[in-house]
Amino acid sequence: MGFAIGAYRAVEHLGGAGSGRRVSPFWRAEDTRTLEDVALTVLPAEAAEPVRAVVEAVGGIRHPHLLPVADVVEDRTRVALVSPWPRGGRLTELVRRRGVLSVGEAVTVLLPVAAALAELHREHVRHGWVCPEAIWFDARGRPLLGATAVSLAVADVAGPAALGSADVAPEVFRQARSGPPGTAADVFSLGSVARFAITGQSAWPADEPADVLIQSAAGQWPDLPDDIGAPPLVALVRSMLLADPAARPTADAVVRRLSSGDLGDPAPIRFGAGPCPTPASSKRWRGWAGRAGADPGDGPEGLPVEDPADGVAGRGPEGPAGDHAEPAAASARPDPARARRGPMARLLVALLSGLLLTVLVAQVSRWAADPPSASVGEAGVTDWTQVVTDLDLARSRALAEADPVLLDEVYLPGSAAAAADAAVVAGLADQGLRVVDGQHDIVSVEVLAPDGTDGTRLAVTDTLAARPVVDGSGEQVAATVARGEQRRVLVLATTDLGFRISAIEPG
Repeated sequence: MGFAIGAYRAVEHLGGAGSGRRVSPFWRAEDTRTLEDVALTVLPAEAAEPVRAVVEAVGGIRHPHLLPVADVVEDRTRVALVSPWPRGGRLTELVRRRGVLSVGEAVTVLLPVAAALAELHREHVRHGWVCPEAIWFDARGRPLLGATAVSLAVADVAGPAALGSADVAPEVFRQARSGPPGTAADVFSLGSVARFAITGQSAWPADEPADVLIQSAAGQWPDLPDDIGAPPLVALVRSMLLADPAARPTADAVVRRLSSGDLGDPAPIRFGAGPCPTPASSKRWRGWAGRAGADPGDGPEGLPVEDPADGVAGRGPEGPAGDHAEPAAASARPDPARARRGPMARLLVALLSGLLLTVLVAQVSRWAADPPSASVGEAGVTDWTQVVTDLDLARSRALAEADPVLLDEVYLPGSAAAAADAAVVAGLADQGLRVVDGQHDIVSVEVLAPDGTDGTRLAVTDTLAARPVVDGSGEQVAATVARGEQRRVLVLATTDLGFRISAIEPG
């Protein structure tokens, strides 16, 4: 939300891998000609020439499990790469929503992605952005790796750190001394994705390149528990994560190992939500918004249909049952009402998406901060429920006044959460709209870590009622959509001015 470029209107800012203290370049947008969602990667206008050169250089490399770049558009301030929007969501949201994958599910994800990497590596191209945030699913559940041109362009313009640190091979950040990394760096990152899929943790607990370099230099190397899966699978992932790039298997070798059956057979991926229901506004991620009567926790099930050459036997709504068939789920169908929505309705949908989602993975609702003086009792014990309520009230004021400056009282400067909410408030101001009484109803606040290294961590469960959206004259023109209970983790930093939000994480 907040700007248009070419025929595309950006409607939702995505917290991508490595957004950390940087502003993520990734957006969900709408093609105003077709009203279909697309993925935008937005870079400064001065990057237009190298962006087009990258697209021309690698645009001809095609694979069924590799997202293409469909268009490149620019204006006076920006250049954007346009890719199709996979309606099934990303691996990172899937794992955080319903828990880690089984070994069979992990094979279903890893094998097609490894095959896509093998195709790139045969052309001597390193992808450079293999991570859970860059692995998508289409409406049938087929895994797709983010566009190669996107990763190369972002790394060229903003540096490799802009694509994240948690899944990156250390040699990528050492290249000033050791030279450009080779394709083995992609294999390491795929090993990190495998680790994330079956344990919930990537290779490095790292937000910055320095963290990766320090941990690897200190010998804190990623590993897997011996009993996490079949010994051949554990051995393969460990080999992919080896410190010596030359000792890692090639992507082709990984494909052969995953296809052998020794590591476990592919299994249908369960896309249903786990204990924490996904808000209705996030159904876009799973492509089920058009399914009549769909519960927010439902999702497509079953192994995706694959071309015979893809190396994965499975089934989907149109494919063979195979050995791992489950009862067929209803296929995702476009909402027929969607194509009839007028510009104002589409604007309001965009506004709602911006209001209800923050960073990483489609996260709903941001918060605000006030000095904690009213939140400390006589005994000096912090009333965290009151802190959260005060934070939310301050954020509500920023929305009601459509004034991004008010967010300085809310977030730690430079945080990804601050950037996401600033984009929302700026978008409201550009449209002359305000959200009245945008507060959440707090259900519970649980202290997870009162004095953690990154601040106080609170698990917050809340609900959000429908709120009026008014124009400059105060007339109501729309309303936000209500949602049920959702749980998130707020990380609070203590400053001279009181508590400030430094991060918002999935609950």
